[in-house]
Amino acid sequence: MKYEFGVMASITELVEYPDEHNDAYIAHPNFQIIMDQLGITVPVAEIYEHFFANPVHNGHVLVYSNPVQPNACIVLDTYRDPLDQLDMIYFGWRCSSEIDLIRELSRRFYDECEFAVRYEEGQSVLYKLLKEDTYPRKFYYNTVFEQQLKRYPAK
Repeated sequence: MKYEFGVMASITELVEYPDEHNDAYIAHPNFQIIMDQLGITVPVAEIYEHFFANPVHNGHVLVYSNPVQPNACIVLDTYRDPLDQLDMIYFGWRCSSEIDLIRELSRRFYDECEFAVRYEEGQSVLYKLLKEDTYPRKFYYNTVFEQQLKRYPAK
């Protein structure tokens, strides 16, 4: 059985600044634990930098998977809405084992977020986001942006 978790929160929740006097950051420890449990490494720094380096009305759905556990994945919808002032993204993960542990870790991650809007869990939470035939998705704001689904196997 596969089980999925989804979170709507600011992209800033994926990182932590260990030293408030330094601009260096790391993947948030709660998110790092989830990645470790799923056996998936997401390039958080690269995604974070890319998000803020690009203009609004941009961003694709990124899927990172574990080749050993084909049902396990981490998904990030990095579309940057032009009217959003909190840099919100939707992201989540799917697992097929250790469901109770992943549920506990997911809830802890969400509860400790400063700018979180929604938490979901269930068997089809990520269904619409991962449905290949709905891409490219079109977003309209002065111009049209076609969002793609991009898959990355674990390294």
